[in-house]
Amino acid sequence: MEKFSKWRDPATGIQPFLPPVAPNKVNPVFKILLYPSCVFHSLVRGILLGIVAILHILLVNIICFPFILIPQLHYLLSTIFTTITTRLSLFLMGYWSIPLDIITPKRTKTSSVSQSLRSPLKGDLIISNWTSYVDIIYLTYKFNPTFLLPIFSPSPPPKSALTGKHTGTGSAQLISKLPQPSLLGYIPLSLFSLLFQTGSLPTIHSTTPKGMYKSLQDARKKCLGPIVLLPECTTSNGRALLRFPEGLLSQEDIGDKGLTWIVYLRHSSPTPFAPSATCPLPQPFRHLFGSLLFTPTPMPQRSLGVRMLHPSASPSSPSFLPSEILADHPGGLEGLGKNGEGVWREAVSVVLAETGKVRRVKGMGWVEKEGFLEYWNTKRR
Repeated sequence: MEKFSKWRDPATGIQPFLPPVAPNKVNPVFKILLYPSCVFHSLVRGILLGIVAILHILLVNIICFPFILIPQLHYLLSTIFTTITTRLSLFLMGYWSIPLDIITPKRTKTSSVSQSLRSPLKGDLIISNWTSYVDIIYLTYKFNPTFLLPIFSPSPPPKSALTGKHTGTGSAQLISKLPQPSLLGYIPLSLFSLLFQTGSLPTIHSTTPKGMYKSLQDARKKCLGPIVLLPECTTSNGRALLRFPEGLLSQEDIGDKGLTWIVYLRHSSPTPFAPSATCPLPQPFRHLFGSLLFTPTPMPQRSLGVRMLHPSASPSSPSFLPSEILADHPGGLEGLGKNGEGVWREAVSVVLAETGKVRRVKGMGWVEKEGFLEYWNTKRR
């Protein structure tokens, strides 16, 4: 849409915030005839998902509660129950089978690939992209982690972000990075809290909130299972990887204790009878009933591709050299601060994008999405 071209990344031409739309190749009369069945299937499957959510609360929050004094046993039981309920939820959404591909880059030495592959454990860090509430359910099903979202202090005084030529809202209008609030720390979120957070912007706090971790190292030591960091801080439409905020992912955050896993989740393109599963707008319930479940058939099969980088090529590997990775990547050294500040952040962003076979939009992050959402809501009134 030309009116949203202000939020088109100047370098790639990608608009990462617009909801994907399926090609309109279906007769309107046919759509009207199928509408009642779509509504019926959406309501029925939505009710079944609600029952599974209640079952999850009963099993994990109530039945497991007496074992909270024995943390390891509590985590084990909650993992078993969570695996059952989340897999059932994914099945009701149409994800019958979800293959996991292990990726090994060409630059990785053959001898290091022989390292045995284990599941993520306590102290491990999982870095993943974020496009939908489906991603959160899958990651919970696969790893039962503690989810962390970056939080920020109040914004600095706003500055003009427009550069170059300005011709209304046309493609000649380029944008540069807006001022980003300072990173305050990382807040753990429960499964349901993060599902409700889908599409929203990260929270701003003037004081340190209760339960906040000042660093990823601190979180990795205290959490019982692995932790999942969502460095984009908000959802995109899956066409590209958003810019990581400044202050994120230093060498100390990666550390030398525990593995760092890179995971990219990619949804299939929308079709006339299967709307996109990506949810870039802060409307998860509306998207669930109006898109994901709104299908003419009762149980359509959906596709979710999961690509995981082999630990031998991950940022925690001794052979991982961020400066070399950025030097080999076109424009990789752009955006670094003084004295190479941000080199680990940018290197992790590069390998995450390479794992998912997508491009990075270095001119678009959660700060730019704030302006997009304001404009979107104004146009939709």
